[in-house]
Amino acid sequence: MFASLFYRMTYPLSLFGFILAFGLVVPPGLAQNSNSGVPVFKRSEEVGLVITARPGTEVVLGLEDCVNQALLTNDALQAERLRMAELEGQMKQALSTGLPTLDLVGDWSRSRNPSMALDSTFGGGGAFEPPPGSPDWFHDWLGGFGSIIPAAGDIPAQNFLHANLNLAWNINPMKISGAMGAARQGIDRQHLNELTVEQRTTETAMVAYFNIIKAAEKIQAVKAQLANQTELVTIMRLRFDLGMATRLDTLQAAVTLANIQPRLSIAESDLRNQGARLNAVMGRRPEQPLSVANEQEIELDTVDEDVALNLAQKRPDLASVDVFTDILRSNRKAQKAENLPYITVNGAYGYVGNTFNEVFVDGHDSWSAAIALNIPVFDGMLNRGLVAETEAQIRRTEAEQTGNRRIVQVEVLELLANLRLARGVLEAVELNQTRSEEVLDESLLMLEMGKINYVDVLVSESNRAEARSNVIDARYEVLTLTASLKRALGFSPLVSLNSIPDLVTEVVR
Repeated sequence: MFASLFYRMTYPLSLFGFILAFGLVVPPGLAQNSNSGVPVFKRSEEVGLVITARPGTEVVLGLEDCVNQALLTNDALQAERLRMAELEGQMKQALSTGLPTLDLVGDWSRSRNPSMALDSTFGGGGAFEPPPGSPDWFHDWLGGFGSIIPAAGDIPAQNFLHANLNLAWNINPMKISGAMGAARQGIDRQHLNELTVEQRTTETAMVAYFNIIKAAEKIQAVKAQLANQTELVTIMRLRFDLGMATRLDTLQAAVTLANIQPRLSIAESDLRNQGARLNAVMGRRPEQPLSVANEQEIELDTVDEDVALNLAQKRPDLASVDVFTDILRSNRKAQKAENLPYITVNGAYGYVGNTFNEVFVDGHDSWSAAIALNIPVFDGMLNRGLVAETEAQIRRTEAEQTGNRRIVQVEVLELLANLRLARGVLEAVELNQTRSEEVLDESLLMLEMGKINYVDVLVSESNRAEARSNVIDARYEVLTLTASLKRALGFSPLVSLNSIPDLVTEVVR
């Protein structure tokens, strides 16, 4: 097969021009010239529709599938959502400041209480004084009745059993309002925090997804380079057999081939590792089988910088800090209320007896009620210190928020600049890849015809491999920077740029 090529090298130069022209228009992926049977440069094939990152499954996940799975089971996002239960508990705590407490209390006590004997109402505490004008027999009877009440010192200790329902209620409207307001704002802030983590999780899942495609493209690029170098080794051996190349040329080609082969193993290992990372982002076991669809959409829409900066100021993490400042103000309101007058209501209803079977007997019920106005006078300056601390925290948070807004503006400006640069680089490297493939095609034909040496082809092959790698990297940069820009503007990285209100000034497709 190769002999016919070198035989034709004796043909006129015009025929060489025809062959060269034909070689430059060989379709990508064509392995050999059907007319002459001459091996030509084998273009690298693009990644297929399905990429198997970790073998063992027939289920193919698209980009949106991976993101949805991550939003459902991502570990960090799950932890953030669990914080809502904590805030709901705080909401109930705040609600408790405006509600009374009700306790059912049962107690046993043993005591000696001489108060009845000492009280003249029941004949204790001294001589009996009958009403004026009473008959003598009444005097005698009353004296006998009083004799049944023992002296105070003779009263023995007794058992007492109580069963009470106790009510306590502190009524401080300003404190209740502040505590409830802070709790509600805490829940609102948590929703914003969850949205922030969801957007970052979406970005992380998309980057991991694009990393898998990038790793697969790297594998294809190495395989293409291996195929080209294998073809060069075959050509150099044939030229050596024909006496048109030295043994050193053949050895150089073989060494270059051997140096490329380990890169394929490294690229395949990287693909498996990227699959494990995406599994982890999706809340799955890293070793779980995974296949993804090859979905890449390069967005080249022109973005309005002023609109982007304004949108970024409304993103959820900044809004969360604003809500936190409102929470501090509500806390300050509740703290100041501690120095205001408040009302305390206490009540109790229950039964009393000496033994268990006497506790709930009719007539043994007892009750009490009390209401008090409390006017705080001096608490050792504790509450004043708490208020001062909260006010200082408010001022500090507001100062930090000003810095946060500037940092966000810098982030958006950097992303916009990097995205414009990445788009320009992508356009340039795609053009360079096309030219490098044309140069390699021509170099291979020139080598086969003895017009150039092996080193020239090696340079062309190295340039083509580098150009292909640059295209893969540049495409990945555009995809990930676009996702990061959307997240930086406060939107899900899954949405398209032209769906964000007023952001795109020119739609490019």
